[in-house]
Amino acid sequence: MKRKNKNKNFLQGRECFKRMNFLYQASMLMAGRSNVLSAFYGQLCKSVGKKATLKIEPNIKRDFCKRCSLAQKPGLTTYLSAQSQKRRRSANSVPMDESAQVQLMCKLCGYKRHFNVNSNYKFWLDDPESVVEKRTLDIKDTNSNENKIDLKNEKKTVGNDLYKGKSNK
Repeated sequence: MKRKNKNKNFLQGRECFKRMNFLYQASMLMAGRSNVLSAFYGQLCKSVGKKATLKIEPNIKRDFCKRCSLAQKPGLTTYLSAQSQKRRRSANSVPMDESAQVQLMCKLCGYKRHFNVNSNYKFWLDDPESVVEKRTLDIKDTNSNENKIDLKNEKKTVGNDLYKGKSNK
């Protein structure tokens, strides 16, 4: 019997990430059709991540309502409005557009979220210096004898990396 080589890049919680990915896609698909079902899938996605102590990417967290976990799609599941903050403008102050806010209000529960509009603002996770390592799951070619999933380290983002991070265990 041959011993299998242990993969150095083993990702803990791979099955949980797959399940969370499926639940996220199902929630986005059901948004606008059945909001209650979409909220159920969103809540289930969050609870799977909490139970396995996995970190969800902040962009994914922003797609869900904080209160009811409904997938937020402006016009379908949320009301979208722009508000300008009323401040005095001096000669050296920022332009009015950068002090504006976007408000999203959930149609299911009524929860309001405010996002600042600033083109110069950069999220900490979007900064290349903040990311040490990114892991993605790739499936091998179906023509080969092995149909196992490989884990590859990549420095650049490939498409939509849904979940990033490692287990906190």
